[in-house]
Amino acid sequence: QYDYGAQHPFRLERLWLTEYLCRHYGLFDGEGRVSGFPAARRADLLAAHDPGYLDILEAVSEGIGAPGLAEHGLASGDNPVFPGMWQYALETAGGTLLAAQLVAAGEARRVFHVGGGLHHARAGRASGFCYVNDVVIGIRHLLAGGKRVFYLDLDAHHGDGVEQAFYDDPRVLSFSIHQDGRTLFPGSGFANDIGRGEGRGFAVNVPLLPASSDEAYLRAWDELIVPLLSRFRPDALVTELGSDALLGDPLANLALRLEGWWELMRRIAALGLPWLAVGGGGYDLGNAMRAWTLAWGAMVGWTPDESFPPRPAELPGQAAMMRWPRSLWSPPAAGLGIHPDGEAAAAVIDRVRREVFPHHQLSP
Repeated sequence: QYDYGAQHPFRLERLWLTEYLCRHYGLFDGEGRVSGFPAARRADLLAAHDPGYLDILEAVSEGIGAPGLAEHGLASGDNPVFPGMWQYALETAGGTLLAAQLVAAGEARRVFHVGGGLHHARAGRASGFCYVNDVVIGIRHLLAGGKRVFYLDLDAHHGDGVEQAFYDDPRVLSFSIHQDGRTLFPGSGFANDIGRGEGRGFAVNVPLLPASSDEAYLRAWDELIVPLLSRFRPDALVTELGSDALLGDPLANLALRLEGWWELMRRIAALGLPWLAVGGGGYDLGNAMRAWTLAWGAMVGWTPDESFPPRPAELPGQAAMMRWPRSLWSPPAAGLGIHPDGEAAAAVIDRVRREVFPHHQLSP
């Protein structure tokens, strides 16, 4: 029911489409279920945000003028002010907070808040389509319950807001694999950005060249994530599952295939950790709905089949203009034709290993 504007690429129709596809595959039967959630309270947002910023966010949402909008990242092309923005922020945060509460209490082993994942928002500033950082709020709830958290960010854009919130905290191992910041917003997340103070070595960034595909992701999993997990031994896993790393996304230039995405989801599920997942970026609607259906499918132990539903007679909003996918796995009509060779990914991974591993008593 919320809309950033007709020309804005952040389309909330993705959520309707994901639910539609999950229902087609019966993924809310048996192990899976759908649950409503309450909106967060203003006090809950203070876990991630400055009071003054929240005052401005609430005021402008109600049409009240407030000074310093630009310095708080508001009323820009990326972060427009729109009707209901404050309530949207509360509801986004509310879903992730309930997910964290369920995981922390042991009431659910795996929870997916598809509408969450606004990982760019800072304590006093909106950024990159993100007004409140629901991910930080969720992780802080897990930390309050004594959990050590492995945060994995698969979005094409560096998970800068979450990383900065825990940059000096060794209770959170933040791992972001994304398109190189020299070629994409937010222009950060380099291999030598590894945390500070007690958190040095607990921020891990893997910046990939444009057009990097499945091989780079799976190599990073085997050579970086597996050994780090063996040392860090987290109590819970939080994943930001932005689908914009997939081939064909209009705002990014990576080339992960849906088959590679599914393999990553399978590997995450096989860890057996309590798992809180959130959505995030993803600007090709067909990619987003399929990637998030596959993620939920991995959470509930589904084996994908070859069926795919026909295009519905009516689709909401901008989804009415989308190109309907041919199948669960079909790539976009036009893709990137040139991919970096394996040596490029190997060089990045080797640099990350040399920067991070010594802080975990691992051989680089």
